[in-house]
Amino acid sequence: MTNKELKKVLDGIRRIPNESEREAVTQIVLKAAAESITLETLKQVTNTNQCKNSENTSREKLKFSKTEIEKLPPALQKLLEKCGRSVACRTTEHGLYQARFRRNGYNVEVADKNFSALKEKFLQKLIAAENKKRQSDFPLFKDYAEDWLSVKRRVVKDSTYDGYALQLRRKLIPEFGDLSLNKVQRSAVQNYLFSFSDAKKYRTAHKLKTLLSAIFATAAEDFPTLLNPMRKIVLERYSAKKGKAFTVQEERKIIEFCSARQEKNEHTSKACGAILLLLYTGMRIGELPSAVFDGTYITCVSEKTRKGKTDVLRKIPLSPMLKKVWYLIDLKSAISASTESIRRTLKQIYPDRHPHEFRYTFITRAKECGCNAEAVMLWAGHCRDTDVSASRVDRGYTTFSDEFLVSEMQKFTY
Repeated sequence: MTNKELKKVLDGIRRIPNESEREAVTQIVLKAAAESITLETLKQVTNTNQCKNSENTSREKLKFSKTEIEKLPPALQKLLEKCGRSVACRTTEHGLYQARFRRNGYNVEVADKNFSALKEKFLQKLIAAENKKRQSDFPLFKDYAEDWLSVKRRVVKDSTYDGYALQLRRKLIPEFGDLSLNKVQRSAVQNYLFSFSDAKKYRTAHKLKTLLSAIFATAAEDFPTLLNPMRKIVLERYSAKKGKAFTVQEERKIIEFCSARQEKNEHTSKACGAILLLLYTGMRIGELPSAVFDGTYITCVSEKTRKGKTDVLRKIPLSPMLKKVWYLIDLKSAISASTESIRRTLKQIYPDRHPHEFRYTFITRAKECGCNAEAVMLWAGHCRDTDVSASRVDRGYTTFSDEFLVSEMQKFTY
């Protein structure tokens, strides 16, 4: 009974005309009020104890079945298995169920009046926390690619490293650099590579695919939860553009061009000397810087030697054709000519030709002049040639004398 209710009762009692009767009613009401207050207090104490007891008994566990566990990501499955498939749970004085999980970097806390809903809510929040944690663990593509590149620098040749670095920094990093590894989507990579195929740059597309595949294969080892976007990437087949030897008439035009530049002492004379050297030795353009002449042989280091392996030296005898244009060549300047300057100079003569076709020309002319095919292979640094019937093992047991090789090169004239 509240004070307000008690006051109303007392007001009613005062209206009783008989004083003795009024006194008796007052005593009865006060006694009833006292008993009511005591009962209310008892109920409150009892309810409080029940809440406390309820809270204490609910501090058992929020348990999960094996089926529920198997629906979770592998990382969470292992974690909850370690916890006995259960999570701490309690009931508050307001009747709320609370579950809290703080372990291995997770901090998940949920509450609900419905116990079944609490379990579902907890699992959803735990999965969300796992996704966020997993995403935050992945570095940006540009950072990981640079780390990968720094490792490659120690195990590949400088020319190979430069090729990787060029493709990464000019193409891949501008496109994907600001994305974390797990945000690089297969569809985005596929469309990016197709853009090169659409522009007829098939070789570039395949090079980029090879580079990305190598990077993400390593990343998948470092981050087991990473889905490798390169696994289903496809590219259309294409026929590589093959070079061909210059004709004798085209050779003459090249010599005339280089002679004119040498006489005028133009800046391109350095590149012209390199062009003539490539034309009559069959060296690869990347082998030029290592070229040395001792009066009989031009010696160079094979570009195909892998880093860490012993350098393979090639000795190319001075041919009659090279002797004819030797006056146009300053060897020191020629071997210092940049690849780009050689390409640019050739474009002035034949816009659609490539420096590697000088190598085609040397090998073709040597065979046309009747030089021994195995000797030509030695000069060119080839391990296979369809014109040579001897096996690789057989060639390994063959050691040609210097006199023989020089005499064979004397046939190189036309």
